[in-house]
Amino acid sequence: MKQDAPNRVCRQSIFAKLGRLSYRYRVLILVIWGVMLLLSLVSTPHLDYFLKGVGMAYEAGEATRAEQLLKQELNVDPDALTVVFESANGSSLDERKPELEQILTQVRRLPSVSSVVSAAEHPEYRSSDGTTEYSVINLKVRGSEAVPAIDSIEQVTTQSHALTLKTYVTGKPVVDRDAQRISKADLSRAESIALPLTLIALLFVFGSAVAAAMPVAMGVMAVSVTFGLLFLVALKMDLSVFALNTTSMLGLGLGIDYSLLIVNRFREELLSGTVEQAVIRTVDTAGRSVFFSGLTVCIGMVSLLMFPILILRSLGVAGSLVVLLSVVAALTLLPAVLAILGKGINRWRVVRPAPQTGGIWTFFARNVVRYGVAAVAVVLVILAVFASPFLQARFGIGDASILPSHVPAREGVEVLKRSFGPGEISPILLAVSTKIPADRILSEQHIATLYNLVTKLKTDSRIAKVSSIVNIDLKLNLENYQQLYRNPQSIPLPTLADAVKQLSSNSTTLIVVNSHTDSNDQATRNLVQELRGLSLDGLQVQVGGLAASQLDTLQVVYRRFPLVLAAIMAVTFVVLCLLLKSVVLPLKAIMINLLSIGASFGALVFIFQEGNFHTWLNFTPLGYLDILLPVILFCVLFGLSMDYEVFLLSRIKEAYDRSGNNSASVVEGLERTGRIITSAALLMIIVAGAFALTSIIFVKALGLGIAIAVFIDATLIRAILVPATMHLMGKWNWWAPKFLGLDRIKLELD
Repeated sequence: MKQDAPNRVCRQSIFAKLGRLSYRYRVLILVIWGVMLLLSLVSTPHLDYFLKGVGMAYEAGEATRAEQLLKQELNVDPDALTVVFESANGSSLDERKPELEQILTQVRRLPSVSSVVSAAEHPEYRSSDGTTEYSVINLKVRGSEAVPAIDSIEQVTTQSHALTLKTYVTGKPVVDRDAQRISKADLSRAESIALPLTLIALLFVFGSAVAAAMPVAMGVMAVSVTFGLLFLVALKMDLSVFALNTTSMLGLGLGIDYSLLIVNRFREELLSGTVEQAVIRTVDTAGRSVFFSGLTVCIGMVSLLMFPILILRSLGVAGSLVVLLSVVAALTLLPAVLAILGKGINRWRVVRPAPQTGGIWTFFARNVVRYGVAAVAVVLVILAVFASPFLQARFGIGDASILPSHVPAREGVEVLKRSFGPGEISPILLAVSTKIPADRILSEQHIATLYNLVTKLKTDSRIAKVSSIVNIDLKLNLENYQQLYRNPQSIPLPTLADAVKQLSSNSTTLIVVNSHTDSNDQATRNLVQELRGLSLDGLQVQVGGLAASQLDTLQVVYRRFPLVLAAIMAVTFVVLCLLLKSVVLPLKAIMINLLSIGASFGALVFIFQEGNFHTWLNFTPLGYLDILLPVILFCVLFGLSMDYEVFLLSRIKEAYDRSGNNSASVVEGLERTGRIITSAALLMIIVAGAFALTSIIFVKALGLGIAIAVFIDATLIRAILVPATMHLMGKWNWWAPKFLGLDRIKLELD
């Protein structure tokens, strides 16, 4: 073994050269990474200010265009705040009018408040039993500048009343603020759980405190430097608040996994050569696996950039950066540290580690090969059972429901649902404009068209309420409205006069439609589709509001996802072909990955849509799965699954290139990697599982989905299905058409 070491070190692959450079310039590399860490620690505290809320909506759809038109022409702000007043003892709020008016007067005096519209001006803002009402607050500020304004409004509304009155401030800006604050607290809590447990697990893997500390240090380094880079990115483009959670989850998980593989291989190589030879050989072998593993994960993360949705673009940028830095740290920083530590990597032994080979993995590998057909059949049945709930998946888009149930912004939404119906919190906004800009929307012809449209809408059983300039007063008929609007300046009825005053444009008006169902209900989506298909004489209709925005988001995801799926599989196939010099193995890997991901999706439907284990996991089931969750999980999990696939197949290929015996190579590959893949999977499960304990349901589902998928992948897939199918396929594993010339493609990687 020792005699072969010099020959092995002489290979001039790009990875061997990188290993040699890492050894030679180890101090310089440490200094460079230290400077990057210092700069990141300085800039990261300012990152929160530049984050742009949750960002789950498609912002270039018809709903956004309709809302922009209403904002421009009628000063209707879809991002207005809502203050909900609820009687705590069930009494009517009519008795509290002076107190409520005093509160709203104080709110109006705040410098950041543009206007306040209360139930006094709009009686429909008061519930039928009089115990609940709400007011709409328009702000002068947007984005991060709105946070102090929201805090001021909450301070006024919560401190200016007696205990018998409950108040809640809600709306999109409030949800974004709360999501950011809760997400930040969740991130700290998840890291405080994941890091100690990971360190303990690594002590059992390596037995040495020094060796155990290396992967944790690399993971923390990758995450910290990525946060610094995200600060620079946020100066140029919008980023969702959830980019931080994804960065930490992937950075810690992958940074630790990659470093685990490097440290494990370095300790092996130390047994047969010098420190320099061990560093070079480690980067040349394990480093190669890390590079291709990271490349497959990056493919999935970069593909998220194909979606024109803020949260997906943000996770694509953050995920790609942290994976890239995890790979670079594993290939440069860690080898430099190992070059300095040398045999000191084994210092401070705490426990006796399990043997690298032999034992249970030898027994397991031989039996998987021996009973290959039965193993494949059993695993496929189990995966089918896991995946079956996904056939009943119902998709929606998260809103205030992503927040924990005790948060006032979500409580306010629930109060509105109970008192006014589900459609009150997500009204459908119809921006009705004249087709010819010079036309007056208040002409007799257009008023007749509007009146007939509103009359028709009110007869629709799906619609709870319609509000417009042609049904404010139920005592008036079409002729009355036409007569009044001939001379808008002299309208005698105050309610009509105020409504017409809001028409700063003569060509556009607003019709508000409240449905009986909430925005994620299929009946509401069908209603939005039908309203978008309206054909009116001389008028055109654009549909906005939460339900319309969610429908736009669903549709763009449905359109883009097949393209993303094809792109991920195609690029991954090419990368694996170059690595494995085979066409069959990449195809099989892609098919098996789809089975694994399908099983994890089924588990998510079983838990988060159907509500199983919701008391244990501390969440309120929504009855649907957020459509963005499977998209993100697919892009993440496809790369992570390939991660372990590359670890295993790279070792099998090493053995096959040396012996030419397929079955023996499968056994040796599983023997050599079984323990380390299981350890890496355990660490990823610990990190992702810590995020499953967070408060925001979207992050909780993301963490649990990754943990479940990694568990399935490391047990059923990598330990059983992959080696069993490789044994059954024999020499066909390594088949590739000669005209592709894969065996001649070196790219300086071999």
